[in-house]
Amino acid sequence: MENGHRQNEQDGDVPTLSQDDYAWLQEQLAAAGLGGDDDTGDANDDDWEDPTGGPLRELLIASEEGLVERVKELLQGFPGDVNTPGPDGDTALHLACLFGHAGCVEALLDGGADANVVNPEDRSTALHDAAAGGYVEICEMLLAKASSNILAKADEDGDTPLHNAARGNHADVVKLFLARGADPKVQNGYGNTPIDEAEEQLIIDLLQMA
Repeated sequence: MENGHRQNEQDGDVPTLSQDDYAWLQEQLAAAGLGGDDDTGDANDDDWEDPTGGPLRELLIASEEGLVERVKELLQGFPGDVNTPGPDGDTALHLACLFGHAGCVEALLDGGADANVVNPEDRSTALHDAAAGGYVEICEMLLAKASSNILAKADEDGDTPLHNAARGNHADVVKLFLARGADPKVQNGYGNTPIDEAEEQLIIDLLQMA
């Protein structure tokens, strides 16, 4: 669901997006209000009132930008709930997953972020975001902390995390989800299964054999 998945030396290498994935990511960013000239996205929206008086906004920005040490610093004695959504409904965990910052995801989970947290605007989980980007390491972190039914959670379009992984043709994430019991035949709101969303034959074969 995103833009130029920024690479952070603390997080290691991140997958390279195909042109189609990048275009889709840009569309999702625009829809979420995260695109445009402002690199820090919607967390800097002056119309949004930070219920913590500033620290939550800083946490959202640090999580989006992959500033691991800053995230850890902010989580020390954080004056509120780290699962509070920002102006577009994304929590700090959503943003870290969206941009592929594994170090931030780990810090947030250790600091009280809920792996099951849902964006109240589009009903997406952080796992939806990680799956869309093909971040298998982050997906593993979330699955280790989330409830057993996280893979069946659907967003407002009826997409499960497996739909997102299949749509992005992320083989390693598809394999991981199937191994954990994800349903390759579940339909989204448009009547499409993950098999219908996949384009690469390898992904289609993996889903058909499950």
